[in-house]
Amino acid sequence: MMTTAVLSIVAVSEPDPVEYVDIECQPAAISVDCNNVQMVPLKLKALHRSGADAALLDVFWRLHVQSSGKDLGTADSPGASSEWEYYLPSDKWGNADSVIVEAYRDSARETLLAQKRASIVRQNPSPFPVDGDWKPLPFKYKNGEYFLDKEKGFVFMWMNPVAGNSEMHPFDDVAQNPDTTSWKSIQEYPLLGTQLLLARKIDADLIDVDNLKVKHLDGADGEFTGSVTATEGYIGAFKITNRGLENEKENPTATLRIGKDGGKFFEVNVSSGAMCRIRGDGITALSLDAYGDHSTGVRVMAQAGYDTCAIEALGNVDLNARSGESVRISRLRASGLAANVRNLGSSMMSAPPSYTVSDTDDIIIYGGPDISFDPTLFLPRSTAPGRIVYLKNQLNRNVWVKGPLMNANNRGTTNASSINQISCFFVFDGSHWIHFYCG
Repeated sequence: MMTTAVLSIVAVSEPDPVEYVDIECQPAAISVDCNNVQMVPLKLKALHRSGADAALLDVFWRLHVQSSGKDLGTADSPGASSEWEYYLPSDKWGNADSVIVEAYRDSARETLLAQKRASIVRQNPSPFPVDGDWKPLPFKYKNGEYFLDKEKGFVFMWMNPVAGNSEMHPFDDVAQNPDTTSWKSIQEYPLLGTQLLLARKIDADLIDVDNLKVKHLDGADGEFTGSVTATEGYIGAFKITNRGLENEKENPTATLRIGKDGGKFFEVNVSSGAMCRIRGDGITALSLDAYGDHSTGVRVMAQAGYDTCAIEALGNVDLNARSGESVRISRLRASGLAANVRNLGSSMMSAPPSYTVSDTDDIIIYGGPDISFDPTLFLPRSTAPGRIVYLKNQLNRNVWVKGPLMNANNRGTTNASSINQISCFFVFDGSHWIHFYCG
């Protein structure tokens, strides 16, 4: 017995892949804040899809900004591109709720390739009041501003991120134009009624009131443009008392520092070695002025004790009294004392014919080349009692000293004295210069 098999071959063709234009939107919904500002752009991408494959496709974009299905305006791309980013304008279309995205083949926007809808999500504003009753145009309300109509007993809020107003009173505008008005009454905006009035809680970016009275106030920070009155509390480590700011403790912790440029500063209570420290680089670290009668520029007192001193100075010290004044020091103990020397004449210059002693002359030396005249030295008729002037004559001539003079031996007075190649000194007693010879 023979068995015969029959084989059949059937050819099956794969269907052509589906081709279409697809639009991708990132993000899927446009987020806009309460001031109509879009923080992240709407990123659009056109793709030509063929089965599982996709490739970017240049298209001409057109956007329709809508509110409740009605066009508010359109926006076109400047040219053909496969990708486009778009921001909603912040100064219009504040009540828009969606954007229709269209991709066209041609610049005339006649051949539509694809279409997609992107929703607009808006943040609710924090309510804040406007003084007084409703104000007609041209006054414009900002998003979240509200007022209380005392006569009708309603609260109305402007709920459009774009500032604006209505031709008629909000009460009538809400009643007659419910689909187009940007005004909302308290019944239509529960945040104002429930959170502010019923829950007795305010959560807002701004509270604008003429007077605010609270029993306890907590805050992270604050700015004050007016006056602040406080009778107790703390500012850092400083305690507010009826005398001002204090830090009276056994171990005070409060410090104060006022800085200038670089290493210039004023510090209080910054170290154990000094209560106050002032540093000035290239400037005067401390400048004190006293004017009028009975004024004192600086008064320093140190209690008697071991290694105690009222003033300690390192570096040069310049004490300069003006003419007719003096630096008065009682019980002076000096080391390395130096007096001011006035040389009248030098190796190159002869002594002058006459010279009047100044307030800063202590030692006067006549010298220089030989001269053919007797020079004259004038002592002032008035100076501080006890003032001492030393004179040394190195010339071959007499030096005439003139002024209210008194001899040391017999207290006789004279108006002139001749000094010839000797040293002497004069001490002023308040009326006369007492003449002493040194030999």
